Amino acid sequence: MRSHNSYRFYLIFLLYGLCTLLYYFGELVDFAGWEALRWSFFYTVHDVHRLFFLAPIIYAGYTFGVKAAIIMTIIVAGTFLPRALFISPYPDPLLRTILFVIFAGALGYLTAFSRRESKRVSHLKTVLRSEAARLSTILEGIEEGVLIIGPDYRIRFMNPSMIKDFGEGVGSYCYKHLHELDAPCHQICRLPDILNGAVERWKHEFPDGTTYEVQASPHIDSDGVVCQLAIFRKVTQSRNVRQGLSNSTV
Repeated sequence: MRSHNSYRFYLIFLLYGLCTLLYYFGELVDFAGWEALRWSFFYTVHDVHRLFFLAPIIYAGYTFGVKAAIIMTIIVAGTFLPRALFISPYPDPLLRTILFVIFAGALGYLTAFSRRESKRVSHLKTVLRSEAARLSTILEGIEEGVLIIGPDYRIRFMNPSMIKDFGEGVGSYCYKHLHELDAPCHQICRLPDILNGAVERWKHEFPDGTTYEVQASPHIDSDGVVCQLAIFRKVTQSRNVRQGLSNSTV
């Protein structure tokens, strides 16, 4: 990791060096007497030439953060000063330099800030996925039935115990899968209250005679939607099971 950061550090100053060479190339040509390289591009207003310095500033912000972007902006500003104060024959060179430095610094800062927020969001997503996987492992291992129902009454999750008692029903409407109804029954359904923040506990006997103690509470699912998390603990067996146990004892 350290060697990789060193590589990126040197790359920043390589970019800065190339931009500086381009920025003062006209003066270097005059000093060395390279007549063949006296191109007009190197002797015009240097507003365009300054744009190349956005590369090291933005790259510094993207790679090392806000402080690096600010430091590189200050270094670049110092690079511009000799031309602005002593060399440029064009009007208001110092003002144009200052405006560009402000613009470049702001752009470097925004780049660094966006990169930092992107990394933070990515880290949070990784943590959430890890926590969701751990929660799923816990829910799948408990003996009680666990059911997650969305605000649209569709079943989002059933653990193995719940599937064993009621069958696979993820994606189905809870009132249809659990109670064989065609619409929600407001006499037994607690979903609206749960979604509003209530924590409910009740007993319910299903048509086969099995009685469950149900405890339900709000749950924010992985997509950020508030759902109902219900835990079903079996209190009595179904009539058929009770009848079988009774016959076996006789």
